[in-house]
Amino acid sequence: MSNLSALRGVILFAWLPEDENPHRPGPKFRPVFVIDVDPEARRLLVAYGTSQRVEVNGLGEITFRKSEIEGLSRDTKFCLGKSKWIPLAKEYLSQSQSAEKLAVLGTIPSSRVRELWMRLSEIADS
Repeated sequence: MSNLSALRGVILFAWLPEDENPHRPGPKFRPVFVIDVDPEARRLLVAYGTSQRVEVNGLGEITFRKSEIEGLSRDTKFCLGKSKWIPLAKEYLSQSQSAEKLAVLGTIPSSRVRELWMRLSEIADS
């Protein structure tokens, strides 16, 4: 992908590192929300996604229904305050070593962008 900034706002799958091993792909291929992109360092700032406790959002959390984003199989909450920089590398972004493409689920609906900015400001202010 030549225009890496186009990934900003995209929901995709990644092997999100655990806190104990921040420089290794994590054990679970999970949905993440791309908050920011650093093209020079070839890395993405991604927010943790979970299908647990989607009924309530805390500060810096936003939930998307599976009906809003075609690629989601479940309602998914993204914890914007629980974000990590990960390399733009196959080890983090491909389901298998032989896969060549990103597992892109979709982008946020334009009707939810204002709410996303509000949720991001909640964590910026804290």
